[in-house]
Amino acid sequence: MPINHLLIRSYLQVRRDSVRYMTDTTVVSDSEKVNIGELLDSMSPEQRKGIQGWYWYDWANQAYALTVMTVIAPQVMASLYNLATGTQSGDSFYAFVLTFSMVFVVLTAPALGVIADKMPIKKKLLKWYTVAGVLFTAVMGAAPYFGSSGYIFLALAYTIGTVGFTGGNVIYYSFMPYLGGKEMQDHVSTYGYVYGFAGGSLLLMFHLLLLLGPFNWDTNFKLAVIFVTSSLWWWGFGALMFKWTPEPEIETTMEWTGFKPAMKIAYGQVFQTAREIKKFKVLALFLVAYLLFYDGVNTIASMASAFGESVLRLDTSMNIMLLLTVNVIAIPMTAVFGKLANIKGTKFALMVALIIYCFVAVAAAAFAPLELDPTTDSDNNGLPDDAERESSRYDFTFTYNETTNLYEMDTLYGRGYDGWVGESSEGDAPFRDAFQSYFPDQTESDSSSSSSDELGISSGILVLLVILVSFVLLGSAIMYLQKMNLGPLTALLAILLVFAGIFAASLFVDEATVSIEEVETITPEDASSLISAFDNVSDHRFSIIVIGPDSIASEVGDRHPTIVDQGGMVDGWAEFMRDNVWEPFGITVSLQWIILGCLVGMVMGSAGAQARSMFSMLIPETRTSEFFGFFGFLGKSAAMIGTFLYGIASSTFDSRVAIMTITIVILAGTVLASRIDLEEGIRVANEEDARNRAAAKGEVILTVSEEAESSNLYSQISEMQK
Repeated sequence: MPINHLLIRSYLQVRRDSVRYMTDTTVVSDSEKVNIGELLDSMSPEQRKGIQGWYWYDWANQAYALTVMTVIAPQVMASLYNLATGTQSGDSFYAFVLTFSMVFVVLTAPALGVIADKMPIKKKLLKWYTVAGVLFTAVMGAAPYFGSSGYIFLALAYTIGTVGFTGGNVIYYSFMPYLGGKEMQDHVSTYGYVYGFAGGSLLLMFHLLLLLGPFNWDTNFKLAVIFVTSSLWWWGFGALMFKWTPEPEIETTMEWTGFKPAMKIAYGQVFQTAREIKKFKVLALFLVAYLLFYDGVNTIASMASAFGESVLRLDTSMNIMLLLTVNVIAIPMTAVFGKLANIKGTKFALMVALIIYCFVAVAAAAFAPLELDPTTDSDNNGLPDDAERESSRYDFTFTYNETTNLYEMDTLYGRGYDGWVGESSEGDAPFRDAFQSYFPDQTESDSSSSSSDELGISSGILVLLVILVSFVLLGSAIMYLQKMNLGPLTALLAILLVFAGIFAASLFVDEATVSIEEVETITPEDASSLISAFDNVSDHRFSIIVIGPDSIASEVGDRHPTIVDQGGMVDGWAEFMRDNVWEPFGITVSLQWIILGCLVGMVMGSAGAQARSMFSMLIPETRTSEFFGFFGFLGKSAAMIGTFLYGIASSTFDSRVAIMTITIVILAGTVLASRIDLEEGIRVANEEDARNRAAAKGEVILTVSEEAESSNLYSQISEMQK
């Protein structure tokens, strides 16, 4: 969820554990409802502080869920992979990395749940998972400095960080039943969600400001700051839970004999539940539908950032804007769909949400950058609209300077030549050879590929050491401030301390600060020859424009994102939408991305909420814990399967085909969900409850079918007696 951590959390795990805490299997009736304020007032200060500590951990770890896992890491990993290979398939690589990390989570999560439920070591387990997640989140910041090996380093750090985050959440959710009685569960869950949303969104806005603000730092240093501040946010606020929230007092019912026996017990429960669910045909159909549509929904959210980098060549700031748009819209729309469910029914609301999701996926496959136009100059300033310096859409823009009589180079998003062209990537070789023939500065800097590789590794290690030292010093200082018990002043001082650390670190990291005076230039002769060099070289992924005093020349490679039709199965769909919708209405790719955020925000929380509601209707109350545990397991499995399918489809075909594949998966789940007989499922669940409750009292209750068989038998006996 992995990606549903954006808004709707794994409430399934919370619910599963909370029902274990209940002393009976009945729900609270309206007459039994109590005032939450009175319950809180009746608690001791230590108990209320324990709940606050749990809330703050939600506030803390959403730094990873929103900033790292959803926005920055996918985009950076895809970018580094594209840079190292000279391709645009970084989203495929990220899909497989995420799949691998989720495989580990799926294999270990059930065992962790069993251990956490039966042994009083929840805080100890959560601590070690948090340490792993926090540490490797900071370490990810060094990845861009490792050169062509950066994507491998980031993949390893990301896998461990994701295991720390998702594994820790299994333990974290299991604290909830012990924070208050069953009357408190909805209140605690809601406030935990609010804290998580607020904390994650607040940090995300700071990172957006960091990327767009007037900071004279290069892109790699900004990314390092984002990863380190995310880890410090998780560490600093998360520490309040370990300080305030007590270890739940549970009776030890399992002796620790190793992780393997625990896994055996856990998966025995999972498979036993799977066999039991076969008896409930309507519920089984719903779970198959859920596995399909939840798989698709999660995959779209997980892959959006990597897709935007590899297919649409979007800036990192646009991915942050996408997520903020989703979050802002999802809150009210979830309430709207809740009212729709009350009026038209839960199944109807779920169908509407899933149909919109299918539309979103189809639309995403049609997203495409507008064609580059080297001629239109709306403001008559001598620069084409698509080549204005701050907003240029070309990867390399050369503008003639009449003072120096030289052409000055600007690069897309300010990444520089080395940020776009791989120093030794095979895919970029044709472009690199043609470009560097007439760009002496780049030829000299790339005179020795081996030395460049060594420089990448050495600089990566240097930055990694700086990050680790800064991380430990700042984190330790924040812990010291917490011990001083300064109240809200602690947070303010910690933020000021982190800001000071950022500026201090920029002095130690080589080339962290971009020199305003350092402008790369070429002569008019080289500029003229540069475009001519590409007359016979079109197999590349870049665009160039040379704006002279009297003429303009441009070059766009066959693999550039604006060349939509590259032989893919659904490229025609994207080209049709660009020619008939995006281009005529002036809808740029950035605006398309915001539209995607609006559509996803409309239904993201709603789909999860209505699916959970339907499931709760179809399961027996007397077996809630067992079935919700299986429901949570399916949710994790869906997150793994979806990204694997995306990786296979994008590797075999292309990314747009992968998106359409996910659309088919969502549509299949929607069709199955539409065939669910909710009333029949509720009737079967009620019969199971009646049997279980009667069995607990030593009575025997017959189902409707059994009563019919008995009635038929009695009538036959009566006929025989006559």
